Amino acid sequence: MKYDNGIIRWSKIATVLFIAVTAVADIFGVVIARYICYIWAEKFDTLSVVLLSAALYLDTVGAYVVLISLFKLLSNMSSDIVFDRANTKLMKIIMGALTAIGVVCGAAGFVWFGSFFLLFAMLFMALIVASVEVVFAKAISMKEEMDLTI
Repeated sequence: MKYDNGIIRWSKIATVLFIAVTAVADIFGVVIARYICYIWAEKFDTLSVVLLSAALYLDTVGAYVVLISLFKLLSNMSSDIVFDRANTKLMKIIMGALTAIGVVCGAAGFVWFGSFFLLFAMLFMALIVASVEVVFAKAISMKEEMDLTI
């Protein structure tokens, strides 16, 4: 039975667009960090700009890891590779990257308080991915058990 891959196709397109947005954030990282420091955080010292710039670039590295892993996961799904250990490995990578992004956002919270919101958002997303990963791992285990009984 062939499934409609429309949602997977659109998700892959969205993932590529988010990779492009992340690339733009890399290109204009210092400008973005200065804007946040000067306008939103109302901090005008060079150290704050440097710390926020470093946090932004570290977070974009994590974003690339998340987005590329997500693209691979979606590619597996479109190839009807669903309950597979490779997918749970990709979910663990995504969960780790989201947690790392959250930690960096938490550190950036000392420069701009709004980063703490991002910390909680990243940890919440990591929790959701971890929950889905556990469900997939359980399904794989049940599938393997059923394969042995047939």
